[in-house]
Amino acid sequence: MNNTQNSNHRIASSGFTLVELSIALVIIGLLVGGILSFGTFTKNARMSTMMNESKTLISAFSQFQTRYGVPPGDMSTASASWAGAGNGDGNGVIRAGATAQPLERYYAFQHLALAGFIQGTYTGVANPQGGATVGVNVVGGAVDNSAFIFDHPDAEDGFVDSTDTLYFEGVYGNILRVAGLNPASANIPALGLLAPKDAMSLDIKFDDGQPGTGNLLTPEGSALANCASSDVATSAVYTVSNDSKTCYFFMRMQ
Repeated sequence: MNNTQNSNHRIASSGFTLVELSIALVIIGLLVGGILSFGTFTKNARMSTMMNESKTLISAFSQFQTRYGVPPGDMSTASASWAGAGNGDGNGVIRAGATAQPLERYYAFQHLALAGFIQGTYTGVANPQGGATVGVNVVGGAVDNSAFIFDHPDAEDGFVDSTDTLYFEGVYGNILRVAGLNPASANIPALGLLAPKDAMSLDIKFDDGQPGTGNLLTPEGSALANCASSDVATSAVYTVSNDSKTCYFFMRMQ
């Protein structure tokens, strides 16, 4: 073998052939694709978990209402059925904010647990700071410090007008709020859980894909910056250019 042949042999032996490089690139591509696919799968699993938890609570709410004729939390004779239970006013509305029965949204979980529709023991009262704690007076979720609370946007006639600072204008009944709860403070769930594009994906899968209409809604645009684009229900869209977790949502009872 001459010197030229020896030199070529050494070059071929010390590097990669085109076939080997191609195989390596294919393997890298598969690995990267697998990682991205796993990330997408994990995100979808998280969102599905959140929706399944929400549906379970809505189902429990509906079953309680069917059995007792009033929503959980609103039952005016609850203490006669379960010792220590808080009594609502029996008007069919889970009172919100500073209206006549602001504790009804906490009574709801207490009533559901005492009736055996959900697990746990709930106080039925707000914490001393006036808020919520997972496992104490509200139910917690499996995703990102998520928590649930039943509420009603309007305690009088069910119609929310354009002066409301949280809900899109429209007619509402009792709703379930699904949001993050800051573990360092006692407050109701009000932290973002999803990036707008993920919230939109969830909305498309389970509802109409719009933040201001249907049975799955977000707060209006001025109430939750960079989630919905507007305060007008029929024209608002998800701000999909924003990648931050700025969205949480409400679910109407069906």
